[in-house]
Amino acid sequence: MNGSFSATILAGGTSKRFGEDKAFHIIESIPMWKFQTNKLSQLMPSEIIISANQNQQFETELRVVRDSHDDEGPLRGLVDCLNATNAERMLLLAVDMPNMPINFLGELIYAGCGAIPVHKNGMKEPLAAVYPKSLIKLAEESLRSGSLKMQKFTTQAIEEGFLKERPIKDSEIPFFENLNYKKF
Repeated sequence: MNGSFSATILAGGTSKRFGEDKAFHIIESIPMWKFQTNKLSQLMPSEIIISANQNQQFETELRVVRDSHDDEGPLRGLVDCLNATNAERMLLLAVDMPNMPINFLGELIYAGCGAIPVHKNGMKEPLAAVYPKSLIKLAEESLRSGSLKMQKFTTQAIEEGFLKERPIKDSEIPFFENLNYKKF
């Protein structure tokens, strides 16, 4: 492995389409945030962080990092958590991707300093990726300019050598399914 890594669950979204806070939706008898943190703990990161909005309350001993600014999306969560960790890199996983297997996440971690899954059509999966701490300035510049789109930011991060592309195989596409709507 190339140095230490932390792991972050991105849980601070508004869950408008879902109708309730996805982070607290029960999956396999536990809240989704706990389902995801249990998964990440198997990878033995130096720490696990929960990226949260100002209204969320987590009953946990884990570190909770609240968004320092509202309405700046996942990029704000990424920046705040990278600034909060001492690790050289951080595995980021969206709270609403419960199908993401531990072995895929482990492969991303061991791939190097920064790795992002990319579909055949070029679409990136920025909410299940490894980010090096060294890209904080690039991310902060994007925030300052009002450019909040993760696709645009990760494209620039790849171009500038911060992230390596990890092609997504057809059999891996279901890993990236996120829960945007309740299944009744």
